[in-house]
Amino acid sequence: MIRLVASLLAAALALPMTGCGSPASSPSSSTSSQLTVISASPTALNQPVIPDFPQMPLPPEGADADWDAYNAADDAYRQALGQFRKTGISQQTVQALNDFSLRTTPLVLAGQEGENAIYSPLSLWSALAMLTQCADHTSREQVLSALGTDGLDSLTEQVNQVWQGLYTDDGQRSLLLGNSIWLNSAVEGSYVPETLDTLAQAHHTGVFSVPMGTGEADQAITDWVSQQTEGLIGSDEPVLETTADTLAVLASSLYYKAAWMDEFSPGNTYPDTFTDVQGKENQVDFMHQNDSGDYLVGDNYRAARLSTTLGEMVFVLPDEGTSPEALLQQDGFLSQLDFSSDQVNHGQIQWSVPKFDVNSQLDLMSALEQMGIADLLDPDRADLSALTSIPAYLSKAQQLCRVKADEEGVEAAAVTLLVMDATAAPVDDEPFVMDLDRPFLFLIRSEGVPLFIGVVNSVTP
Repeated sequence: MIRLVASLLAAALALPMTGCGSPASSPSSSTSSQLTVISASPTALNQPVIPDFPQMPLPPEGADADWDAYNAADDAYRQALGQFRKTGISQQTVQALNDFSLRTTPLVLAGQEGENAIYSPLSLWSALAMLTQCADHTSREQVLSALGTDGLDSLTEQVNQVWQGLYTDDGQRSLLLGNSIWLNSAVEGSYVPETLDTLAQAHHTGVFSVPMGTGEADQAITDWVSQQTEGLIGSDEPVLETTADTLAVLASSLYYKAAWMDEFSPGNTYPDTFTDVQGKENQVDFMHQNDSGDYLVGDNYRAARLSTTLGEMVFVLPDEGTSPEALLQQDGFLSQLDFSSDQVNHGQIQWSVPKFDVNSQLDLMSALEQMGIADLLDPDRADLSALTSIPAYLSKAQQLCRVKADEEGVEAAAVTLLVMDATAAPVDDEPFVMDLDRPFLFLIRSEGVPLFIGVVNSVTP
């Protein structure tokens, strides 16, 4: 197998690059089976064109405020927003994304007991959607099955609806989606131009060529992630270490920033005790407010939600003796967090929420295998021929997430990286208390689509 790969790599290096970009440079001699690293700057072969999002006008202030001008600007904004959204995201697609979240969350977060862990179902879904374009035959069918769709056409329509229905960048709120593929500049001639074109057009994917296995390549990918996530991820250290054998990296990012509909008053923030999973007590800042709202009381948990200017954040507080992880491992647990069901109560809610800034890095390989994506993980069975003429397999899959919450609102980001290597109820007058003073869950949704699911087992001062 090593000799075969080395021969294919040598042949690929001799081919000119078709489509975008410049011809591959001549490699230096090498006695190993690794791809030859060339010294070159990262090259953008394709930059996706994302339509300008209409900007939301701010209400005027002061006695001389021109409300007529504001109302005209607001009408224009809403008309432009409707043109951008078009038909938006269908209920069928929302259900498909919820089903994907329901199936994958227990798999992805398994083994994270006692740790802070955050998972973005939408980021993984978007990365796998790109992967379907790169795989072929049984390898592709397994990814499509894991996504719960019956074919590329249906999936492409879902991807289109996600971008039309969720992408937001109006100057006040952000829900930014980003996709990119990073190619090894040493073997540019091995890639299938039609696949790169499809990724660019149907998935808004930027296509870049970098010398894999170098600090330059790692930094280029990291800089892209940092830019897409407004510095929330990738601002302090590389997000990935490539090798000379790395053929391609798929990256799918998600950035969310929205204010609470009813912001917490900083005057009502003061230190209190958070008891972590080990029983250790820490003094951290808690935000407090009382308001009326919906809440749920289920088996071994209680849940309530805070509205944001771009969706909602659902908080789940397990009963004493029940861990957040135990809830997530229950079949269909996330589907119980339905605030349109007849199980919903409405009343006064007394909120005590710790300010937090949590991050996690998840290895997705085991979860992908349990999702039925098996061939792509096996160098002898993987079929990525839709992307490259060089035999390759999925060598690494990881997701990095970070979520911050303070008095003003919530900011969250995720990036999924897929690395392909060459083979080798009634009103209650009594307040409903949500005192998050012990490990808890949260769920961030927009338009009914789960964006982030997290477990906070500890909060540092």
